[in-house]
Amino acid sequence: MSLKSTKEQLVQLLTDDDTKVIALSGKWGTGKSHMWEQVKQEATDEKIKGALYASLFGASSVEQIKLKLIQSSAKSAESYPALFRGVQQAYKTTVKALEGINKGFAALNDIGLLLAPALLRQKVLVLDDIERKHEKLGIDEVLGFIDEFTKQHGSRVILILNDDQLDKREVWNTLREKVIDQELRLTTSTSEAFEIGIRLVPSQWATQIQPNIERCGVTNIRIVCKVIKTVNRILGNRPSLGDAVMTRVIPSTVLLASIHYKGIEDAPDFDFVLAQGTPSDWGIFLGEKEPETDEHKRKSKWKILLNDLGIYSCDEFELLVVEFLQSGLFDVATLAALIDRFVAEAEAMDARDKCNKFFEKSVWDHRLTEQQLLEEAAPVVAKANLIDPYMATSLHNILAEIPGGQVLADQALDRWVEAFRARDLQEAELNNVLGRSIHPRIEAEFNAINAKAQAGTSVFDACEFIVKNSGWGTRQELAMQSATVGDFESTIRTVSIKDLRRFMAKMLELCANKGAYVNHFGTAMDNFAAACRCIAEDTSSPRLGNLIRSLFSSSKISSLLEPPTPPQIAPVAAATPLPDQPQAGA
Repeated sequence: MSLKSTKEQLVQLLTDDDTKVIALSGKWGTGKSHMWEQVKQEATDEKIKGALYASLFGASSVEQIKLKLIQSSAKSAESYPALFRGVQQAYKTTVKALEGINKGFAALNDIGLLLAPALLRQKVLVLDDIERKHEKLGIDEVLGFIDEFTKQHGSRVILILNDDQLDKREVWNTLREKVIDQELRLTTSTSEAFEIGIRLVPSQWATQIQPNIERCGVTNIRIVCKVIKTVNRILGNRPSLGDAVMTRVIPSTVLLASIHYKGIEDAPDFDFVLAQGTPSDWGIFLGEKEPETDEHKRKSKWKILLNDLGIYSCDEFELLVVEFLQSGLFDVATLAALIDRFVAEAEAMDARDKCNKFFEKSVWDHRLTEQQLLEEAAPVVAKANLIDPYMATSLHNILAEIPGGQVLADQALDRWVEAFRARDLQEAELNNVLGRSIHPRIEAEFNAINAKAQAGTSVFDACEFIVKNSGWGTRQELAMQSATVGDFESTIRTVSIKDLRRFMAKMLELCANKGAYVNHFGTAMDNFAAACRCIAEDTSSPRLGNLIRSLFSSSKISSLLEPPTPPQIAPVAAATPLPDQPQAGA
């Protein structure tokens, strides 16, 4: 039953005094304790309002259960003094009498246990977390406690337990058979779980979070709260986000958080979600033949979930969300820059959203004719300049497969390339960490920019980058590998004194630790040493030569300035003529 109907049934059962033991069961986190608190607060019956509560989590004896209920009665006495006035008076009288006999009875626990029947008589006792009791506490002891207080002391008992957390099903079966008069099983709906969760953890993104929580089928209220917190943490206190941006970031954040906190039964793993890149991932629905294995069926179900959420591809944003979920930390600056970029590029986000919807129609809307599908594609192609290179590749490939769609496919590619060139980038990196398909024309544009940038990168630029970033990239590696002895000598002779100081310090460090860098920079260290040797031997620049010799000496690598020893060639022995051949001049 849903939370609403279960609550109504429980209220009805509580009006029947003959129903002594009521069990409220359901999955962990579905709001059983929350629902009971609502029933208690809304009740008009004083006994229900003053119900005593005890969690059996870790309880190893019946005495501990009684003490927890007694502690609860102290709180209830403050809230409902009239209900507990007689008990309080009996408690005080008994304490004085027992203290007169033996001062040892002054301990609250000892006295409380003796007075438990009086304190708990004719009360509503709520026992929660039965499945989490200590193994030392046997189920027979719990049954005995319930039987004693319901039959001898007129109490009523409400059992709250997570039946999916019971390690031993016989515990639940024994309770059901021996003591339970009426059982209610709570099946909280996703909308009910969200309504409770959003009250506990408010969010300005509630309207966008709710449908995605419901699509993921999350019914655990605790997990709903964690998902909402994740969205709040990632999006921060931004005043507003456009529909396209929210459609981009909220579904994947909700899904990844729901997976991480185990809110989805048989959920896809992070790797499966991150692998979503193009409609080619939907091959199973496009006629590809695969064996009907259990794994194949699971992946088909996961693809349907992703499609329902509108997640067709993943990029750096999803990677950052996963890193945050796994570590509790995230690169605030990078994430903020990503979301700021999404906001600034709202038009591009809208284009991406329309493109994704076109992908969906191309897969699912079988009612459209091929001509109608091309008509749907026309406005998408018009905004192809605003989508990323991987989506542009996918759009081209999908259109090219539709009869008559090659013209639109080429137009989409042309618009993308034209817009890319207009940006006049000095360098561009694909960052294709997920290995997605990229059209050769698009890849060629990136390669052309990087080749141009590479040609303009000097050995000094590469070294400067390494100094400032404590690392290097492909461009710096190539620049170092291709640097000649002449390049190094020219750099040393022409750079400013300030730049020379940094350049020499870094290159001397590389030479001193050549083994750690040779795989990255090849012959750069050898060529640098050869250039320095030439300068040190040049009598026309004695002061620079002296400086270089001093620097190499300080770095303990003076031997690199010594001329290379020529290889020793063994003397060739005179050949002995063969006996049957005449000697020269004979």
